[in-house]
Amino acid sequence: MFKSMFNSGIRSLYTVSDNPTFVSEPWAVYPAKRNRDGKLASVFIFDKKRFESQINALTGSSSNSKNPKVILSECYELIKFELSQAAKLKHPQILTILEPLEETKSKFLFVSEPVVNNLKTVSLQKLDDLTIQKGLLQVSKSLQFLHNFCHIIHFNLQPSSIFINDQGDWKLSGFRFLHNLNDLSPQEIDNFYIMNNSSAIPFTNLNLNFTAPELLLDSSSKLGLPNDIWSLGCIIYFLYNQGEYLVDCFDSDSISDYKTSFKRFENRFYNRQPIELKHFFKNVPEKLFSVLSQMLSRYPHDRLTIDQFIDSDFFNGSIIKAMWFVDEFATKTTEEKLIFMKGTLEIDPESNEDILTQFPATFRSSKFLPLMIELIVNELKVLGNNHPLTQDTEDLLSLATSITLKIGSTFSNLTFQDRIYSILFKSNSSFWKKEKTNSNIFKVFITCSIKIRLSILENLGILKSKLSDKQLCDFCKQFGEIVLASTTNADSPISTYQIQLQELYLKELPSIISIFEFPYIKNTLFPLICSIFKTTTVLSTKLATIQIFVSFVDNSIIDKLIVVEQLLPILNNLKSRDKNIVGHILELFEKLNASEHISLDIETLILQVLPQCLQLTFGCNNCTADEFKSFMNQVQRIENTLVERKLQSLPKHVSDDNTSATGGSKNDFESLVNSQKFNQGNKDEILKAPQTRSVMQPTQRRSMSSEIHQEQKPKSTHSVMSPISPRVNQNNIPKAQNNGSALKFGATSNKPINNNALLQTLNNSSLKSEIDDDFDDFQSTSTVTTPTTNNSTINWNIEANKAKPMNNMKALPNPIAAQPNRSMNSVQPTIKLPPGFDSNLVLSPSTKTSNFNQTTSHTTSNSNDVLDFL
Repeated sequence: MFKSMFNSGIRSLYTVSDNPTFVSEPWAVYPAKRNRDGKLASVFIFDKKRFESQINALTGSSSNSKNPKVILSECYELIKFELSQAAKLKHPQILTILEPLEETKSKFLFVSEPVVNNLKTVSLQKLDDLTIQKGLLQVSKSLQFLHNFCHIIHFNLQPSSIFINDQGDWKLSGFRFLHNLNDLSPQEIDNFYIMNNSSAIPFTNLNLNFTAPELLLDSSSKLGLPNDIWSLGCIIYFLYNQGEYLVDCFDSDSISDYKTSFKRFENRFYNRQPIELKHFFKNVPEKLFSVLSQMLSRYPHDRLTIDQFIDSDFFNGSIIKAMWFVDEFATKTTEEKLIFMKGTLEIDPESNEDILTQFPATFRSSKFLPLMIELIVNELKVLGNNHPLTQDTEDLLSLATSITLKIGSTFSNLTFQDRIYSILFKSNSSFWKKEKTNSNIFKVFITCSIKIRLSILENLGILKSKLSDKQLCDFCKQFGEIVLASTTNADSPISTYQIQLQELYLKELPSIISIFEFPYIKNTLFPLICSIFKTTTVLSTKLATIQIFVSFVDNSIIDKLIVVEQLLPILNNLKSRDKNIVGHILELFEKLNASEHISLDIETLILQVLPQCLQLTFGCNNCTADEFKSFMNQVQRIENTLVERKLQSLPKHVSDDNTSATGGSKNDFESLVNSQKFNQGNKDEILKAPQTRSVMQPTQRRSMSSEIHQEQKPKSTHSVMSPISPRVNQNNIPKAQNNGSALKFGATSNKPINNNALLQTLNNSSLKSEIDDDFDDFQSTSTVTTPTTNNSTINWNIEANKAKPMNNMKALPNPIAAQPNRSMNSVQPTIKLPPGFDSNLVLSPSTKTSNFNQTTSHTTSNSNDVLDFL
């Protein structure tokens, strides 16, 4: 948790955590963030009140101690001197001071680059050999700067003086005992002597465990650069032996204890054979034996210089040099960066792994990864401002992308999403909002270069393992649409990369297809793949799309509708007859034919699939005879499947009077049940017009002369109430009588008719069935001209049913005589009667024949009666 507790100076510029990361005497080191931009830092705080209370307690218990104010003054001056020297020294391997020392009434504080440990507080078990090797090189480079360029002796080189920053770099500090040789006279240098005035305040004393022996044991010691070489040798031993001291004093501030401890060391180390050094150095690498022995020489003039140590074989490995190149990456040219980045990804034949994998994990994640992300971010900012993309920049970005993803493969999912995905692959990331970038950097990133997209696609497996399904789906939708929307043309300058990109994406697609929803597959993804299949001129790409189709069929990704509407049309328009394409298409057709999920209709297979199979097979222009036979075998298998499906749909036996079409008995329960139709309530079926054998034709008018000379036909005397009316000849149909004017269908006469009796008769079920049966016969009868009384006629225009002879017609029941009530001179129109009705008869409610005949006679004699058809 961070909080800003102060109102001015450092404390108003930084938000500081409540708890320190570690303590390095006399400082407590707190993590902090700069309020202006959120960058991390470390705030070193010295609590003056607490320190003063400790000094008062120490001086109060001893009568020989100095005045507390004098001790405090000396200590404060030492702190100020240390920070003033640190602020002056600027080097990559020296701790960077961001804000100089600030003094308040209760505290000293200053701000440095973020540090997380020093060599005294760090867990040495977690430091691998490469990390130690690189750290020693960094410390050596800082000493080289002090010795060769500044003529400064550090004089306090110990584990607590070397800090480790958040990127794993070792930074030299602790300059409280620094000696600048330029400020000392030759006499002061030659006669330097350490007074035995050890203080009760630990940080004001030298750590004698790391102090050169000539400064403590010789009567005429000489201050010089070799003093630091000895201290560096002691640190090497300390690091490789888990914090064990080379010269282990019981009291690190006591010179007498030092002399005793050094005597033991001297007897064990000096005048020994090299083979015996292995036992003495313990875990120190063997290639360091010779170098370390010279660094620990008893006399200063026998020791190595810092330049000799850096040039030793200990730092001659390719890995350590590559790590050092990373430290100086910002100072390298673009060409040098490209060569180095390519080299880190190349496989070493000896170790069978690339340089990047051989880097220490801490170095990769803390040092190299931030460097690559920073490079990408800076270039994307430039591209977001519509600056052109150069070839070198494109190569840098693609290589940095590959390195970033490979490093991220070792992270946990949450760490990957926080440190890589949220910065590079997430749309509208909060990171870019903090950078105040208005453009969609993610879109700029994946669209600016085909090489970048290829680098991402080559490492798609890492994204699949680190992202959630939703995150991966969002990314792949945007990324895939850009990849698939591009056309592959062999004549294009970037054709090699584009072809490789599309084919690689199509190869990876089956492994990620499950994260997409079906509407996206149907409406976006599948049409894009079909478009590639139609437009590409590259054989390998076309084959890759066919393999995708096969994969979709095998895994039930697409359905029947997609196949019929999208897939089959483009397959039927295929022009190529290359044997490779023919073989893959036939395989696809076999899959479609056998797929139960898609279940294509037999008609579709016969009309679209099977003809295309034959066209492809016989049109193949570069196949051998054996390959042609193989193709035909595939076609034959499709045909056999279709034949089998057809045979399964046909009955096994011929149906007869007692057998249904499926070979079962008509009285069989299963046949009865299967005969039920679920669409009996279908509105369309119910409202469909009845199918008749003939169509009623309009009546035809005849001239009066033809009506007058029309031959009269005898009247029928059949009873209307007969349960079954016999068929009668067309010539036996009675003629209608009229008094001169024609009656329309349904019209009433001047004389009322007993309608209730007529309705009762019509409602009789037997009569209704007879009327229904005879209605069809009525439509099929021929035109009949019936003469009426008073020399007038009524024409019946009935279309003859040629399919049935007239002599086979049923007798028309219940003929009703037409009642003449018109003048004889009027021309009567042709009237079309319903079946069962005759113009000479009228229906009567009586069911007895005698009564019916009487009613008929009475009706026909009255010319004013009306023919009423209900």
